[in-house]
Amino acid sequence: MELFSYFFENIPYILEKTWQHFYLFLISWSIAVVTGVFIGIISTRPGKEKIGRTVLAVTGATQAVPSTAVIALVFIFMGIGALPAMFALFIYSLVPVTFNTASGLMNVSPDMKEAAMGMGMTKNQILFKVELPTSIPAIASGIRTAAVINIGTAAIAAIIGAGGLGEIIFIGLRLMDVSRIFAGALPVAVLALVVDALLALLEKAIMSDGLKLSKEN
Repeated sequence: MELFSYFFENIPYILEKTWQHFYLFLISWSIAVVTGVFIGIISTRPGKEKIGRTVLAVTGATQAVPSTAVIALVFIFMGIGALPAMFALFIYSLVPVTFNTASGLMNVSPDMKEAAMGMGMTKNQILFKVELPTSIPAIASGIRTAAVINIGTAAIAAIIGAGGLGEIIFIGLRLMDVSRIFAGALPVAVLALVVDALLALLEKAIMSDGLKLSKEN
């Protein structure tokens, strides 16, 4: 029970830091999802295939950049605090969303788009009724990956004054206090699992609604 001692003795403080951690994640991740999907769509429109391939190449390579490097660069140019941390989390979350969105849209069968065009659909109708519904699994995968990465990276962002659960972990590391480290790491893991599970349920619901609409049409 010694491992849980700090956790049970400081539940209100840990809940406060959990909410702070969730807030950092939610703001940065939400903006990254909207921005990433938008960039993915714009870069794969007809006539912009070269841009789409460039986006895939750049985002694919960027995924190999360590999160600590991104946070360090943001620290150099923006300083410390919650806002620089959220910007770093936004940048890091943007990569998988943009990559998966562009990849999913570029892999939509040309025959499907030609058939839709033959039915008299406009470009926007093809995008929203054919391309995006077909790309949902790829886009959702990118969004879920970004969420899990963001939550984990938010703990590292505590090093530039972001607060959150990472603050407890780093204090535990300095004090060599395993109980304190565990009290910070456990909520991070639980938060990541819960968010991923909720997004998985949302993805299934969207896919189910899409199938129902396709059958009705």
